[in-house]
Amino acid sequence: MATVAKFISLAALLFSIVAGLLLYYWMMPASKEEKKKQMEEVFNFFINFVMFMWVGKVILNFSVFIKDPLAVLAYPANSASFYLAIIGSILLLILKRKKVKLSAFISILLPVVLMASVIFEFIQFLQDRNFYTLMNLIFYMILVAIFYYFNEHVSELSLFFALLLSWLIGTLLMYYSQPYVSFFGYLLSLPFILLFFLFNAGVLIYMKFKR
Repeated sequence: MATVAKFISLAALLFSIVAGLLLYYWMMPASKEEKKKQMEEVFNFFINFVMFMWVGKVILNFSVFIKDPLAVLAYPANSASFYLAIIGSILLLILKRKKVKLSAFISILLPVVLMASVIFEFIQFLQDRNFYTLMNLIFYMILVAIFYYFNEHVSELSLFFALLLSWLIGTLLMYYSQPYVSFFGYLLSLPFILLFFLFNAGVLIYMKFKR
């Protein structure tokens, strides 16, 4: 039963990401060629993210993988694999910074992820009618509002930092006031929350001084 629930959550996650991509594509004020190029870059990012999750599953369950590879690959990834996928995806972006302008790419990736988060939490709330899911839904709706409000008023790096800080504050409030806090259905631990903030804040500071 738990496995079925995880597969349902995974299906909701995939649907949310596709819906987020389509919604942002529809809202983007750009030419078709530019939209196509930007969406390809974001889609490739998510493909790499999924691959990193699979690699994470293998690394974390290596002994089981040697004995029965299908048992590991077929089972949904856990939070640890999710963490490794996030770290791997961020590091890959940094390594590709000469080919891809990071600030421009993040300005596209962020709204897609935020809108996908809202859609995912809305699906989860319809399914569970859970107070904590409702809090998640409201939280990500606030982040979307912050993005679109400040997008036209501040620089890209200032916007990114404002969102990162807002995410940290909101996530910590939920962490200490709720039994759990999650992102796309994956539980977030306090060390990961803090390390994620510090690492990304460091990247933003580096980008700021490099300019």
